[in-house]
Amino acid sequence: MVKMLIIIVCIIVALFVIGSITFLFTFKRNRIESTDDQVKRNEELLSTNRKVWMRNTKRTVLIEKYNYFESFEDFPFNSDFNNTKEYLANNNFSFTTTNDVIKELTKTQSELLNFWLTEQRKLLKAFDQTGLTDNYENRNFLMKFYNESLNIYMKVIIQGFVPRIIIGKIDFLKGESLIDVDEMLNILEGWLSDGINQLIHELYRQTGIFQKQNKKFTSNNGQQYFHYQKTNQSKISDQFSDVNWAYQTLGVSDKSTSEEIKKQYRKLAMTYHPDKNKTPEAKEKMVEINRAYQFLKSINKVN
Repeated sequence: MVKMLIIIVCIIVALFVIGSITFLFTFKRNRIESTDDQVKRNEELLSTNRKVWMRNTKRTVLIEKYNYFESFEDFPFNSDFNNTKEYLANNNFSFTTTNDVIKELTKTQSELLNFWLTEQRKLLKAFDQTGLTDNYENRNFLMKFYNESLNIYMKVIIQGFVPRIIIGKIDFLKGESLIDVDEMLNILEGWLSDGINQLIHELYRQTGIFQKQNKKFTSNNGQQYFHYQKTNQSKISDQFSDVNWAYQTLGVSDKSTSEEIKKQYRKLAMTYHPDKNKTPEAKEKMVEINRAYQFLKSINKVN
């Protein structure tokens, strides 16, 4: 009888220990992070994503007809056309003609980029309309749609801007054909608009599936975080905005003047330039500062 009681007690103790360990492990694995941790993770997610997208995207395009490469190093997929400038100079086009072509290419690229940003804002507004809470998991879900909007722009540059406008301008200079830049631009804008509209339809379709797959119990910490982000953060569309990213990277606002942006950029460059700052983070920081500054120049926020 005593042995039986001891065995029963041991079993109860063993079950209690196993249950406690299982509970602690599950709680630790599934617990929702503190508000500050989640906010930090959310902020890092988009920044890291842009860096990864830039690294994984081919940054040169072959101008096949004229056998040279043009670089597209500026975010999201823009060029300063230095290689085209060099090609024209090497083929005996005058300094004035070369500069006029580069100015027109830069202007057309800027118009296309601004049109894409207008279309992309429709997608980001749709992010808000899905009703998804701005948390890490939902941002990851929306990230693929944001990245696809970047891919749409890149494809239009490679498949449209390069063959129809860059090559078209060189053809015109060589007397091979006429080019109507406005007509070409309208065609490329149509491609962008169609691509973003299709992406928005797919977003709405997948949102219902995603919500059904991710119904989870929300702890008190989670409720506190959702209340925090609702009262202290802007809409999820603002978090994904590339224009906001550029302003935030430079530490300026949309109300800053061109001169104020230039001044702030020079200040940051003095702080993070690798010649002046030898820390491992300085080089990467300087790259992002340059990308943000060039982006604002590309959309005519800096003269």
